[in-house]
Amino acid sequence: MKRRSGFMKQSLLRVMLFILAAASVAVAQDDQAFYRTKSTAPSGKNATQRFEKEGIAVDFSIKPAGDNKSPDQKLLAGADAVVTFRVTDSHTGQPVRGLRPNAWVSARAFEHLPNEAECKDKIATFMGGMLSVRPEVNLNAYYLLTLNHDNTITFINPQISFSSTKLESIITLPGKGADWAFSKAKDLLYVTLPDQAQVLVINTITRKIFSTVMIGEKAKPVRIAIQPDERYVWVGLDDSPNVAAIEAATGKLAAIVPVGNGLHNLAFTDDSRFVYVTNSAADTVSVIETKTLTKVADINVAKTPVPIAYSSASQFFYVAGINGASISVIDPNKQKEIASIPVKRGVVALRFAPDGRYAFAVNQVESNVSVIDAATNSIVASTAVVKGPDQVAFTRRFAYIRGIESDKFSLIDFGEAAKGKLAPVTIQAGQNPPSASPEDINVADMIAPTPEGNAVMIGHAPDQVVYYYTEGLMAPSGTISNYKRRARAVMLVDHSLSEVEPGTYAVPVKLRRAGRFDVPMLIDQPRLTNCFVVEVADSPLAEKQVARTPIASEALFKNQKFKPGEPTKLRFKILDSITKEPVTGIRDVRVLAFEPPGVWQQRQFATEVEKGIYEVTQVFPASGLYQLMIAVESKGVRYSDMPSTEIAVIQDAKEGASNH
Repeated sequence: MKRRSGFMKQSLLRVMLFILAAASVAVAQDDQAFYRTKSTAPSGKNATQRFEKEGIAVDFSIKPAGDNKSPDQKLLAGADAVVTFRVTDSHTGQPVRGLRPNAWVSARAFEHLPNEAECKDKIATFMGGMLSVRPEVNLNAYYLLTLNHDNTITFINPQISFSSTKLESIITLPGKGADWAFSKAKDLLYVTLPDQAQVLVINTITRKIFSTVMIGEKAKPVRIAIQPDERYVWVGLDDSPNVAAIEAATGKLAAIVPVGNGLHNLAFTDDSRFVYVTNSAADTVSVIETKTLTKVADINVAKTPVPIAYSSASQFFYVAGINGASISVIDPNKQKEIASIPVKRGVVALRFAPDGRYAFAVNQVESNVSVIDAATNSIVASTAVVKGPDQVAFTRRFAYIRGIESDKFSLIDFGEAAKGKLAPVTIQAGQNPPSASPEDINVADMIAPTPEGNAVMIGHAPDQVVYYYTEGLMAPSGTISNYKRRARAVMLVDHSLSEVEPGTYAVPVKLRRAGRFDVPMLIDQPRLTNCFVVEVADSPLAEKQVARTPIASEALFKNQKFKPGEPTKLRFKILDSITKEPVTGIRDVRVLAFEPPGVWQQRQFATEVEKGIYEVTQVFPASGLYQLMIAVESKGVRYSDMPSTEIAVIQDAKEGASNH
């Protein structure tokens, strides 16, 4: 097992080094190529800027969002804005679709606009993911969230190359989470807590609990889903004949709606008019009209219905009875079953591939998967998969099947399923099967596709890690530590540029500081690089947010000598960012010491020894260059929010640390 773990770490390191090297080579190409930017941003105003090369035009703009709009489109520090890249054929004006631009907002290092070579150097640096050279805003960022056994949610940045600094935030919950749902705006996360009869609303920007929705005494909220128009968040109250509706705009409980008894799962029509609820004990599906929040029908289906899915292609609902022998097809226009698809007993999961036509029915008893064609309401193919399958997730091309009795997962090309052919590939996914930690087997997804569309993150509770798998390989590319926590669910929060309309790629941002900034951009296919410019005006809002964190730290050991193997007392002064007064009484000042790229690391809590002064005793194992970072969870301060302190440890030490 140790040899396998070592291989995983070496594989991840090789992949990371390859990515960095590839990025450096790629951005170094075409150095002498002609390129031009037609317009630059005038002082105090940000006009659209155009860049053209090899028949492709990129129109870049950044404009105030929401209530912050002004007639002259002036950007104000601390206000919300929207970054937009419109990519078109410069000859025909037709949009160029299906791209994934990479871009960053970085503080201007020089007075002049970066030339082509300098711009490419910036891009290569940012693509390396080094913490010490992070941009002001990363327009390609996504975060891995894990819902854990110890009543926490961890925010992990899988794109930072220092393995010791991936953990950015921890949110402590008042109970064990079961399921979660994420808003389209990427700012609110809803989490069910069955034992507390609560639904938590978490702000993913501040990474704090925003509000708590009390469902009612003895209620057991488990499954949760947001209707497509996001007016209501729906919650299944298991072991009862009810579901709950939460008004998303206010975060208030809107209604408790009677349905059938048992366990509940939820699905919606694409116009949000109806929510369909499975009732496992009643052997029915209840239909609720969302406008009136009332039940309008009960439909009899196969025994123990739990899995339910809606096809955007056929616009029918499909419901599987776990202890039945069929999948019911329901027409929401008629509110009745119109077809029945024979299957064997044991279907525990049912989900449509991204095209909405082909559904994968996962049979845990038979350890197989059947593919249903919504065009004919029939099974077109079946295949054996890993033992005890319980979940299915999709990338652009493949279906991933997890098995709770297997340390592997099955990978199926669903393009082949349309031809009636299934040839699953078995991939190693851990040292133990999920059943080795039965208390952590949960209803929420344990497989999360990455935004790139060709890789997944696979949570693995027994191994206390998340495996990263890239399509085309026969083993995971590497692992991401979950810091001795057992994940009960994983999710990726994508804060990157996305195609909001054909050829237009946008993302909301907040520019906290005033000044002039560069926006380096890279499009891979076709290969395009350019640096745009942004001006942000000062504002009262910026003065309130001049400090990125509520606290600031100052190292008090700059002149100390550091020798390997010797205990050294390291003191930090912690001040209020605004008043500059010492902050006392903090009990969770955590100090991270590591030697880049993270081979050696150590975390420990500091003790307050004087007013606002905190201390740890640190032993550095060998000569070398080390980094120290501080995090304070109670203040919402992550390691990446505070400046790092560099320490040189040498056998004949004469001097100490420097701030960066």
